[in-house]
Amino acid sequence: MKHLVRSREALVTLLLVLLVVVTGLFNPNFFKAASIVEIFNASLTLVLIALGEMFVILTRGIDVSVGATAGLAAVVLGTTLNLGWPVGTAVLAAVLAGTLAGALNAFGVTFLRVPPIIMTLGTLGIYRGLMRIITGGSWIENLPQSIKEPNLWGFLGVPFFVWATLALLALTAFVTLRVRLARYFYAVGDNETGAYLLGLPVRWTQFAAYTLAGTFAAFAAVVFTSQIGFVSMNAADGFELKAIAANVLGGVSLTGGVGTPVGAAIGALFLTAVHSMLIFLGVPGIWDNAFAGIILLVVVYVDYRVRSALELQRRQARIRGDAGGGA
Repeated sequence: MKHLVRSREALVTLLLVLLVVVTGLFNPNFFKAASIVEIFNASLTLVLIALGEMFVILTRGIDVSVGATAGLAAVVLGTTLNLGWPVGTAVLAAVLAGTLAGALNAFGVTFLRVPPIIMTLGTLGIYRGLMRIITGGSWIENLPQSIKEPNLWGFLGVPFFVWATLALLALTAFVTLRVRLARYFYAVGDNETGAYLLGLPVRWTQFAAYTLAGTFAAFAAVVFTSQIGFVSMNAADGFELKAIAANVLGGVSLTGGVGTPVGAAIGALFLTAVHSMLIFLGVPGIWDNAFAGIILLVVVYVDYRVRSALELQRRQARIRGDAGGGA
């Protein structure tokens, strides 16, 4: 029970299960395996963007351009496919575009010392502008079947991209928890000055965080382009704020140094599930953001109150212990 109240991931997971049960009681169709799988499938874009954003937030940064980065990578993917490039080459070009976009943010933040919010707000506009320049303001349609085929693959009734994203999530979790270099993200976010004095490569760690955000955004671009079969001019619009919300919901601290990939993924899954639940409950779509915002505020507030109460209990116990020892 103590682990439950101390872990944001566990708290959000429990709340998600409760919401699923309540929704299923009102609409039994929600309990069908196909509905659950569809929620996982629909969450993949946000999960991947949130994972990239997590690295930035861990270093006490912020990247509000990840949605635009995903959109730009999708435009590169769609354009190269329609030019006749092989699907593998087009995907590599899209991933490279996203990575370079992230590296540009990284260079501005870490070496030019531009504040992260200013740098990424600027590149958000640049990347959205490049999307329109490349496409002439038109949607990219009539993509070859080769990019859509992965959605026809599956195992045990679960689509290919769900398995691929789960594998990437597991790899990311392993690396951040077990690989020494990846722990630098936490060290820099927890105490940048202390990390520098310990000899850690602070700037390069921050550079890697923003670059990874661009790479994961490009992965997301490949997934949603394959899923919908075209690229619109508002592709991934607004996903930057959703990715930040997903991280906060999943326990990734905006003050840096705290959080896990699993938490970020759970937060993204939760936000996507809320949207699906409202559809099954017959609630108009215009209420989506309002409900998601209310739930986010409630979860964060309850989590804050619980942590504050536990910290107070620990301090009181320590004071009592010191008093007892002194006696």
